[in-house]
Amino acid sequence: MKNTFFYLLSFFYFVNTNAQVAVDSVLYAKDSVIEVPEDSTTIFFQSGQKVTNPSKITLVTKSKRTISFNNFIKKELSELQENVLADLDNDKKKELLFYNYTGGMHCCDEIYIFKNIGANKYQFAAKLFAGNVIINSKNIFSYNFYELFGYFYSCYACSLEEDDTIPSSYHYEVRLKYANGKLNIIKGDKELLNSITDRLALLSEQPYQPLEEDNSFDNGFRKEVALNLATYYFSFGKNFTATKILFNKYYKYPDANAFWKRFVETIQTIQQENSF
Repeated sequence: MKNTFFYLLSFFYFVNTNAQVAVDSVLYAKDSVIEVPEDSTTIFFQSGQKVTNPSKITLVTKSKRTISFNNFIKKELSELQENVLADLDNDKKKELLFYNYTGGMHCCDEIYIFKNIGANKYQFAAKLFAGNVIINSKNIFSYNFYELFGYFYSCYACSLEEDDTIPSSYHYEVRLKYANGKLNIIKGDKELLNSITDRLALLSEQPYQPLEEDNSFDNGFRKEVALNLATYYFSFGKNFTATKILFNKYYKYPDANAFWKRFVETIQTIQQENSF
């Protein structure tokens, strides 16, 4: 969603040079005549039911503080925000959702979910941070790990070059479903497990790339391993012990201890910033 903001800036900047700007998702352009493609999350927020009397609505935040709808937007969100009412779990009560883009080239998008607890009153239920979240037509949330692993031993845009030995096969996300007042992880199936282990097996055959310093960049190999491990960790029970066994099986390089420590720290950051 957030890329529309940069799309519009880029359009006006390069319009006289005939440069082409590629975008993969959009936010919104309420007053613009430029037509841009829309992803499902944009459609979800733009086409859904809007709050008609925001001055009457109060919110209970995660810290149990009561705040008005308008003050929440003013104090907690940026100008690049949307809100919508939607029944995520088909219980005849509509949740109140906010989308917010905090600003920055590589970060961050936020989604807040508030559950209805009374007339014009909503309580914090969940938050998603830095996941380039996609919400499909069945209200399934797909959270992408790439933003928070973006600089994992590599530059943000660096990715492992594909060839005959490393075909395209990515596992960067976890799927979520809202129910009973919280976001629940949709457990991975056997097909996903086999695909992750097959990918890690291929990656384990890559030549080792030593790093001069801890903050040096590789060709995206370590990030690729970490993203697959993250998908496994969240999709199969959030078990560090089981994930470490998988890691030990396929990552037999000299920097394994440093890699694992950094991986765990990143996973802990994801868990601290998100509600799943």
